[in-house]
Amino acid sequence: MEFQSLEIWSVIGTWVSSIGTVGAVITSLWFSYNNQRVKLSVTAGHRKMVERGVDSHPDYCYIKVVNLGDRMVRITNLGWRAGRFFRKREFLQLFSVPESDQVPKNLEHGEEATFLIPFRLRGDDDKDWIVSFPKGINTEKVDRLSSLRVIVTTSVGQTTMVKAEKGLIDKLQESYKSNKNTEVGI
Repeated sequence: MEFQSLEIWSVIGTWVSSIGTVGAVITSLWFSYNNQRVKLSVTAGHRKMVERGVDSHPDYCYIKVVNLGDRMVRITNLGWRAGRFFRKREFLQLFSVPESDQVPKNLEHGEEATFLIPFRLRGDDDKDWIVSFPKGINTEKVDRLSSLRVIVTTSVGQTTMVKAEKGLIDKLQESYKSNKNTEVGI
């Protein structure tokens, strides 16, 4: 009887050590995979630029990207995705103001990049971003602005997609509705 008990404990010990070995292999693979992944924190919203001694406070689309990973990241493109399923559209964003970071942009661990798109740059309603961008996304039958997401693409082919903040979506919808009404003559 005592010999059988010893064999049972030997078998249990073998099983426990096997489970521990499999767990160790899975854990090491998980750490290896996560060390190679790009980890970004992305924010896209509406901000006002406030300067001391200046009365006007221009509106901007503000995109902030922070590298949370341990490896250097090279941002190669920023863009937008709007719509769902078959009505999905994607747009590439260019930056032309000197206050904004430009792509490509390298970020070490903990560094951040700030990309700015002025709502009104040229003073021409049809060419300003706040007017032309919502027109390019929406159509008469489809409202794509409510699903707006910013896309950050890196040099290793990984993309990070984050929903735009409600404040930015509200501003774009407000602009679209007001400019749509003026075109129709209402």
